[in-house]
Amino acid sequence: MADTGDDDAALKWPTRAARRKACTAFCTHLAAGYSIDSFPDADRRTLRYHAEQFPEDFPSEKLEEAARNGLLEWEKIGKDGVRGDLAKFNATAWAFNMKNRAGWRDRSQVETWSIWGGPDEFSKLETFKPRSPEEIALGVMALLTREDRSANDNSSGNAD
Repeated sequence: MADTGDDDAALKWPTRAARRKACTAFCTHLAAGYSIDSFPDADRRTLRYHAEQFPEDFPSEKLEEAARNGLLEWEKIGKDGVRGDLAKFNATAWAFNMKNRAGWRDRSQVETWSIWGGPDEFSKLETFKPRSPEEIALGVMALLTREDRSANDNSSGNAD
């Protein structure tokens, strides 16, 4: 049988039990702090297809909770690291990870931008604030439901 896009996604987990098992595995993966793209059982497109077609088997509340728990894992690492509980903790690498994963920014960057930009620039600065767990969870859902990236897009285009 030839590989044909959505047909493959539809055949990945054909039963409700298989879909629920896949959702549990995916949520465990996210809750451990891993990204959507590193899920070994399926690609983003397959996950998106199932989240859209079978919302009862891939409930958004469960996905949102998993995303929040994944962020919590990374924050625990940082907290343990700065307390000295983790040997050879690399604070710089952790900070870059959090900037990319959770949209964190250095306070000094925002302060510097507000000095150089005028009061009209304030609304633009609001977009650089760290994201809340709810915003991150909604971002996971948006990533799962957005259209496939164009063939010409060489960047990952996500922070997960």
